[in-house]
Amino acid sequence: MIEPTITLNPELEDLDLDDREREVLKLFSTDQNANYSFQGLRRRLGFHQETLTRTLKRLEEAHAIERTPDGYKLRDNAHTFNVTFNATPSPAKTIIDAYLPSQVDVTVLFQKLRGRWFSNFRWLGYSHDGDALSMSWISEDGQLQLQARISHGKIIIGTDTKQDEPAQIAAAYQLFDHISKVAEEIIQPTPPQTIAN
Repeated sequence: MIEPTITLNPELEDLDLDDREREVLKLFSTDQNANYSFQGLRRRLGFHQETLTRTLKRLEEAHAIERTPDGYKLRDNAHTFNVTFNATPSPAKTIIDAYLPSQVDVTVLFQKLRGRWFSNFRWLGYSHDGDALSMSWISEDGQLQLQARISHGKIIIGTDTKQDEPAQIAAAYQLFDHISKVAEEIIQPTPPQTIAN
């Protein structure tokens, strides 16, 4: 993955950001619409909980990021800092490319998946950009990241990792199975409850 270069505006340059704060900003800059959970950030960046808390607090005070009900995201005000890329970042490696059943309401699917864990994968965050919705999970050890991207009735599951290919494929199919079960619950009507006399 190509590392983005961050060009800070004078307000942030004056803060003398440390390496951890720059690392957080680089992660956020890879998808400026992303919302990341605290625990997901901790696993993704490998920071100790207290270190991450201090880092996020400092970036909030600098108005670079903001806390949301879903975690943390870049502030909407574009003047806070500018991000330039040396080249286009490489997308997650596609493992599964499939169609969702047309009866699946993506909004409901997202609500049922958001913040949820499966197997040894923990919720990392999500991004919504126009018609595309991306949801990410990360392994407990922070070594394997999975992404499910839904757009125009398709779901693409990929990985962003240096793990061996069999581990990537197995994890992608675990996620696909998890999403398929949730989608099936959405499609299947709930059986009526009978009231005993």
